[in-house]
Amino acid sequence: MKLTKAVHNSRRDFLNLSLATGTAALIPRVAGAKANARKDQYDPDSPKLAVKIDVHSATDDELLFLKQMGLQWVHIALGQDAPYEVIRTTQERLGRYGIKIHSALLDTYRSLKIQLGQPGRDEDIEKFQTFLRDLGRVGVFSAGIDFHPANTYTTQMIESARGYEVREFSVDDFRQKVEKPRFERSYSADDIWANYTYFIKAVLPVAEKANVRLGLHPDDPPITPMNGVAKIFTHYDGIKRADEIAGHSPYWGLTFCVGTWSEGGTYMGKDVFGMIRDFGTRGKIFAVHFRNVSSPLPTFHETFPDDGYQDMYAVMKALRQVRCTASLIPDHYPRVVGDQNVRIANAYCISYMRALRQRVIAEVG
Repeated sequence: MKLTKAVHNSRRDFLNLSLATGTAALIPRVAGAKANARKDQYDPDSPKLAVKIDVHSATDDELLFLKQMGLQWVHIALGQDAPYEVIRTTQERLGRYGIKIHSALLDTYRSLKIQLGQPGRDEDIEKFQTFLRDLGRVGVFSAGIDFHPANTYTTQMIESARGYEVREFSVDDFRQKVEKPRFERSYSADDIWANYTYFIKAVLPVAEKANVRLGLHPDDPPITPMNGVAKIFTHYDGIKRADEIAGHSPYWGLTFCVGTWSEGGTYMGKDVFGMIRDFGTRGKIFAVHFRNVSSPLPTFHETFPDDGYQDMYAVMKALRQVRCTASLIPDHYPRVVGDQNVRIANAYCISYMRALRQRVIAEVG
């Protein structure tokens, strides 16, 4: 009996020691996991997760929802007019939910007077200059711009194989069924380059002084011409030329739309990863539209990020490798059943993006 009891006590002590040792070994791992989660959330060398909101219609519940998803950044759409008080009070309102504006859009830059070089463009440019100064006053990082005044984004809406509704673009359908002249005359590439150059030379010095970056979005879809107007940002060569016009200023860069660049496929001059290495390495990607498509042109439809042909994990990893700190939004949400204000699509995309982001931080270091 004594021997049996001794053996029993020995086994019990061994088990207790093993349990204690195992528990002790787990503690650093748990702490490390929490630290990694926090690093994912706040790491200054990582892309920032964000969503685009309309500040005029966003409710308090919607902002609370963003906070509940762990978001700290947004892109805001301000329409045609954005007095300083609107920008300031928006920043303050978002601040109550722990959120800040990272990028902002004011449709003034899309004025046909600016983009087609019409009389009155200087007045519209001045409005955009004021907008940039106001963004600087409240600490907004960047402003988005694009330059395609006669664009057609969609040839039809379709239902994807998974059953959600998305936009489709077909070059054949566009050329044969949709395209028609928009203006009284056609505009050549030289015309559009002249108008773009005039605009950027006027606004870039103001952006630099205001400490606000200008993020150029490529032409979506990347084909030219459209509706009688040339498009100039459908290829790497156009983006490169725009960088040169800006004097390679650190305040000029990209709103890099992964979806648009994927639409062009092998015809873009550089693929998505080449663009990230080129502009991301130089700190000239300010915002990213993190979306996917079914295939390159001549026909594509948009998809959820996990449902297209582009490897979005590889995209996130490439952004991390160049230490890109841009804000990433899931753009052009697919329509899913019962989703009146895109909360479901928002949550789906952000959750997927967050998982990719956590993984690449752990993997790349």
